[in-house]
Amino acid sequence: MKNPENVAPFVEASQIITELKDRANDILSSVLSTDLSAITINGKGNFPYYWQDPSNLKFNKKTYDWISSNLRANTEPVQLDQVFTNYFIDAFSKVNYSLSVEDTAVLNDAHTRATDQQMALLNAWVAAYNTLPPATDTMQPIDIIMDKIATEWANPATTLYQIQKSDNLDALLNKTPASGKPIIPVLASYLDALGATISLQNNVTMNNGYLSKALKNVQNPKKENGGLLLNDDSILPAFEVTTPLDQILNGLKNTSQTAQIDMEVSRESDSRFRVSVEGKTGFSIPIFDFFTLGIGGNANYFSENIATSKNSIKISMMFTGVTLVNFGPKDFNIAGNMYWAWFDPIRKAQINSRDKEEEKHISGYKFSPDPGMKFGPEGPFGLLNGVAISNYPTVEITVTGEDYKSIQKTFEQSSSATLSFLGIPLASVKESTYSSSFSVDQSKSTIKITLSPPPSLVAGNNRDSIAWVLGAIVDYPAEVSDDVELLNNEELVAKGAYPNYQLYKDNFGTTYCSVKKVKSHAVGATWVSECLAAHPGTSPAGKPWTSPKQSGVIWP
Repeated sequence: MKNPENVAPFVEASQIITELKDRANDILSSVLSTDLSAITINGKGNFPYYWQDPSNLKFNKKTYDWISSNLRANTEPVQLDQVFTNYFIDAFSKVNYSLSVEDTAVLNDAHTRATDQQMALLNAWVAAYNTLPPATDTMQPIDIIMDKIATEWANPATTLYQIQKSDNLDALLNKTPASGKPIIPVLASYLDALGATISLQNNVTMNNGYLSKALKNVQNPKKENGGLLLNDDSILPAFEVTTPLDQILNGLKNTSQTAQIDMEVSRESDSRFRVSVEGKTGFSIPIFDFFTLGIGGNANYFSENIATSKNSIKISMMFTGVTLVNFGPKDFNIAGNMYWAWFDPIRKAQINSRDKEEEKHISGYKFSPDPGMKFGPEGPFGLLNGVAISNYPTVEITVTGEDYKSIQKTFEQSSSATLSFLGIPLASVKESTYSSSFSVDQSKSTIKITLSPPPSLVAGNNRDSIAWVLGAIVDYPAEVSDDVELLNNEELVAKGAYPNYQLYKDNFGTTYCSVKKVKSHAVGATWVSECLAAHPGTSPAGKPWTSPKQSGVIWP
């Protein structure tokens, strides 16, 4: 089922897709943590929800290509565009951690006093491994050595500050290779010589080390750093669908969850229709961009025989099985050096680099150089965290006019039809066709035609199955606003960017908190949806948040 490259029908018919989005918002209000946005379906097509390939249980590349897309800048409704990780790499590679001029002077003075111990550490490394690691744009060999020891020679990863204060380095650095054993006491002497400035050195070394690891994970994904294996055997930066596949299928089978829209259609000209949705002011759209119906060998039967100036036309569409699917990128885990999505440094760099003169007096994440990128809806640094989907629609066409008898005769002779809606084929000759039935009210010169989708389009069970997208959860993860939580460096070092407890407040003022720490934003969104569903009649009051501590009502 191919969807069109041309997105014009969806843009022109924004009133229709906005109405569908509103219907989905109403139906899913108890499980949504934020309102859905209207979305334009472009060349990527509707949503390939069968995210796990049943033949090998690997992640479906069609689903990956869909959920890993960025959002096109300045579009309403929103549109999917290119590969989001390309924009992430562009912005993230320009972030570094540096000290203020004041802190730099303090640390340089400490380095001068610890020159002998630093040289001893470098010499010990060369004695063990024959060469020093090459410097990078943000890290000198001494920084790379200390970062490697703290993050790779300890499980869980530790920090320079913890190494300096430790009474048992053998226990702390429990993954030290035999070749590294002679280096540990030399490192301890160097850290002792740095004294109270260890916190400054720790921030420079460890934060740039974390940046380097996250960047490497997204640039060179592999199984060892959390790369995702797809069903074409490629390994790409990890995204995840947090809604289980069986839950998606069960949702699509629940036909009582139906989003319905009613439209009145009139002929505006030879080439255009006038369409009114739910009695609102109508809009004009080319006839083939709105709706087509082929039957009895005539592919243009709707425009040529039904929607004529002599007839009154009403179309109702029922999108059954309205279901929410949550997904998103896998968040970088500092402690385990896994995955890649880490937006906090980008947000902090935006704040710290706003004024170049002021930036000199700030210790923290900064842009160098500035990526020249917008991080809000003006984009393109945005992506989706979920979609509301449904089965392809059942269509009812009510025709009133003198042509109703000839229309009846046509449908008596054929019980199947091909359809398209907003440029998207609903069924075609190459695949399967819609089945048709009708009823007639002679007293009103009216015929009602019901067109039902083929079984393959209702909760399909193969990797090519596609669902109609009614709305989307939009996320601009690096946007800086008043309600964005910016973690300080100590929190990041202590617990990593994730995991964290998920919390939200409902419309009755009750705060709910997860029973355990969630691993990512997407997992947190799923928990919020499940908690809302478990408390009927409630809805979120404001945006959910995360915290390293539990509070409120613990659920479940």
